[in-house]
Amino acid sequence: MKKIIVLVAVFLLAGCSTKFAYKNLDWLVYWYVDDYIEMTNAQEQQFDQYIAQWQQWHVETELPKYQAHLEELANDIAQQNISVDRMGYHQEKARDHWERLREHISPGIADIAATMDEEQITYFFAALEKENVKDEEERLERLALSDDKRKDRWVDRNFDNLKNWLGRLSDEQKSYIENSYGNMQSNSENWVKYKRDYQQALRLQFAAPERDEVFKNEMTALLINPEQFRSEQMLATSAHNERATKEYLLTIFSLSTEKQRAHLIKEINDLRDDVVELSSRD
Repeated sequence: MKKIIVLVAVFLLAGCSTKFAYKNLDWLVYWYVDDYIEMTNAQEQQFDQYIAQWQQWHVETELPKYQAHLEELANDIAQQNISVDRMGYHQEKARDHWERLREHISPGIADIAATMDEEQITYFFAALEKENVKDEEERLERLALSDDKRKDRWVDRNFDNLKNWLGRLSDEQKSYIENSYGNMQSNSENWVKYKRDYQQALRLQFAAPERDEVFKNEMTALLINPEQFRSEQMLATSAHNERATKEYLLTIFSLSTEKQRAHLIKEINDLRDDVVELSSRD
């Protein structure tokens, strides 16, 4: 069920090149969800109603919050008001956006979950495990690479990501990125375990004898707080990587030029303009 929440969230939170996705949320969500559950006609009708309600709520309530946040972020960059604490502030606001969405749509997902039959449940968890196996295979493939190859991939990925936001990178920035390799700790093994532990909790919930209000409330609680299944090791690694990422981005910003900051502000304002357009859609 969390997979469905993520799929809905991807489109509800989308901006920029995915305005089309936002405006065509209903059939695009079905296109993705079909890999995990084949809904009955009754379930599709129920899901259609929820999607319409969720999107109306999102347009009226959430998009104005995104607009205000993007404007605040652009202003901080223009004023060069960027620090580790300020980045933490914006990260927390972004997390709040996600958590509000998750809390809003989880009861509806739980309602639909209560109507799933055994065949649908079996197929759903088989599809999730197929993804787990794929993630594990990709993790092992990365481990099999030489350290030089892993570094090249990491550096190229970070070059591309930062160029999208800042434009052309300076030699000093490129050198810093290359020297930053290794500051992050891998969390991929912990992530696979976390997903399996969480999915097992969902599976146990489906084994409940009744699909009553107790089932729905407990399913909603699981959907709203999957983080409870993250191990101490995963949390510690995530905290380390979060600190390292903030220092990394702060240094990159300290090396930025006026032209790069203008490029970054333009990218943020383009996102803001998309949000404004979506807020005023017919």
